[in-house]
Amino acid sequence: MGVLGPRSARTGRREPVVVESFHRGLDVFRPLAALYAAWLTWQRQDTMVRPWVAWLVIGVMAAWSVGLLFYRRRTVRVVVVEVTIAVGGILATMLAETPEAIAAGQFTIPTLWAAGSVAGGAVVAGARGGLAAAGVIALADLVEVGTPTQSTVHNIVLLFLLGGLIGLAVDLARRGLESEEQVLLERERLHERERIARVVHDGVLQSLAYIHRRGAEIGGEAADLSALAAEQERSLRRFVSGTGSPDVFTVGPDLRGVEGGEVDLRVVLTAREGPGLSVSVPAHPVVVDARLASEVDAAVAAALDNVAKHAGPGARAWVLLEGDSAGIDLTIRDNGSGAELADLLTASERGRMGVSTSVRGRIEDLGGSATWTTRPGGGCIVRMTVPRPAPERR
Repeated sequence: MGVLGPRSARTGRREPVVVESFHRGLDVFRPLAALYAAWLTWQRQDTMVRPWVAWLVIGVMAAWSVGLLFYRRRTVRVVVVEVTIAVGGILATMLAETPEAIAAGQFTIPTLWAAGSVAGGAVVAGARGGLAAAGVIALADLVEVGTPTQSTVHNIVLLFLLGGLIGLAVDLARRGLESEEQVLLERERLHERERIARVVHDGVLQSLAYIHRRGAEIGGEAADLSALAAEQERSLRRFVSGTGSPDVFTVGPDLRGVEGGEVDLRVVLTAREGPGLSVSVPAHPVVVDARLASEVDAAVAAALDNVAKHAGPGARAWVLLEGDSAGIDLTIRDNGSGAELADLLTASERGRMGVSTSVRGRIEDLGGSATWTTRPGGGCIVRMTVPRPAPERR
């Protein structure tokens, strides 16, 4: 069963609740407005020149109103016919009423029913449709009255307000529905990606990891197969996590000279994966400023360089990226020989600047912090926290 609602029987597309409510309200309004127009005609038919014209118009309006209770479709063509009936009824007032009554500001034959056609145009075609219908009805009112009175101008202003505001509400509701549908479709896409990722992880990725491990143990020609399996495993992991293509394994984006742009930090870090390094990233993009990404990547590179130089032969490293609207958290862990924490923190005094400058200096320049946890024989853990810069106010 899909997450999106059924299509409207009136417009043939998915509609917000407010639009369907407007349609149902107009279905009630039209017959009531036709009855009100009939009551006014009954009251003044003795003063009319041709009362049969008024009753003919009332009959057409009533038939149309009842017919729309059974004919559910609401299209621009239906709106045009309804506006035409309203205009015809307004102009027919000149045949039914005396010139003196018209000049005195007597109601037109359709009276409130004509406003329903303006509302119908707004519901079907939005603000533009409502304003267009109001313009046509207003023009018919001006032709009927001849010399506009204050009451005529007042009614015309109300028509434009009615059509414009209802149309605006409908337009906003439809845009909101479109946005909601995009969110729901994206959620469905992510759920499907997660399902595929689980299937791939439980099958293909585990098989490739096993081939990689066994090939490295056997050695010889099997080592080449092991390296190929490792490369395909890394590429496939990037694909199922949404950070890359399954058939392209890049060395990493060149961020030099990129100013003011934004990049996905997942892509930058996963490009560093190798036989001795695994990178875990979230499923959602971690989009940051290009300069911030460059500095974070450089700090990670410096930390990994320390692993390569001091963790000992055969040491592996793991990088974990986490990020939200508040900031970015990076954890770099290795299973190397480790060290005394005091020796690590005083390395700059012995001329080794990797920890103090390349890692901590860069992270602190970004307003963040970097901490180390290590012990002899227990590997080393580096945690970096970088806050996201607040958006500029305009």
